[in-house]
Amino acid sequence: MAYSVLPIVDRRTGQVQFKVHGLWHICYVGDPILLEQLLARCARRPVFDPETSQLLLGVAAAGEPQGRNAAFSLAKFPTLHPLTKIGS
Repeated sequence: MAYSVLPIVDRRTGQVQFKVHGLWHICYVGDPILLEQLLARCARRPVFDPETSQLLLGVAAAGEPQGRNAAFSLAKFPTLHPLTKIGS
């Protein structure tokens, strides 16, 4: 089952954070700048698939109302604590 998420991306470290069922997930992406650029152009909310550890995006594209699919493989971040604090 995939979950709709709203990811937070740290361009410097590649850290990606998002909540699923009230729990924060902290992962790492290899190209955080590209992910940030494509997130800004999403036609729908990103989806996280825990079975494949992929963040799936529907990027706006001419002639494709649902957007062009893009997938980013996420790896577990080496620390269990986020580098930034976000109010709840």
